[in-house]
Amino acid sequence: MKKEVECGFCKTELKRYQTKTDNYFCDTNCKSKWQTLQRENLGFTKEWLSDQYFNKGKTCNDIAKEIGRNSKRVWEWFRDYGIEIQKRGENKHQQFKPGHKLGVGRIHTEQTKQKIREVRIKDGHVPYLNKDGVHWLKGIKGKGHPSYKGGLTPERQSFYSSEIWSEVVKEVWKRDNAICQNCGKHHNTELNRGNFHIHHIISFQIPGYRSELDNLILLCKECHRWVHSKKNTNKKFIKEKP
Repeated sequence: MKKEVECGFCKTELKRYQTKTDNYFCDTNCKSKWQTLQRENLGFTKEWLSDQYFNKGKTCNDIAKEIGRNSKRVWEWFRDYGIEIQKRGENKHQQFKPGHKLGVGRIHTEQTKQKIREVRIKDGHVPYLNKDGVHWLKGIKGKGHPSYKGGLTPERQSFYSSEIWSEVVKEVWKRDNAICQNCGKHHNTELNRGNFHIHHIISFQIPGYRSELDNLILLCKECHRWVHSKKNTNKKFIKEKP
């Protein structure tokens, strides 16, 4: 039940429900003015802020730490009072110095770097710089590029936007009951539709099988990634269950 109270700032009579703090206000404007008054009664006035910033050279962070307040809140005090201060990032004392090590991360020894390099090369990775010190993919086009798929990109895009593909996609979803045919996850209960892919058992590069229903299977994103990974050593389209 509402009771009769007074606004904590302008003393206007109000009807409000009981609050934990027992403070009541007409609106946020009165509340803001009341909060400013409370702060200034503690000594945090416009003059005090100006003295701390301009005369004593303290930043908003310094002031906030001393009085136990959030630095963003102190910055808002300056803004509300109309005190012009430096914009964030302009304070040179807070900027990184040349040669700084903050946030760089762990620095490996040359021996450790060499061991990591050897492991990655053994795993099939290619050093990003060739013998001439140039990125190994720079200038490589066509068949020489590792992502080359026979120049099928425009053709693939055209096919996937066709009505034929749209219809066969519906058939695959209906036939497989919206379930990943490898792990059994269902898109309504475990994964959303965006985490499911339709996989071509016989490669898309063979035109005659692109829209064949028996050549298509519904897989979740994780299982589809496994199919095309190096872990799929037998090149099967279904991962054998343990």
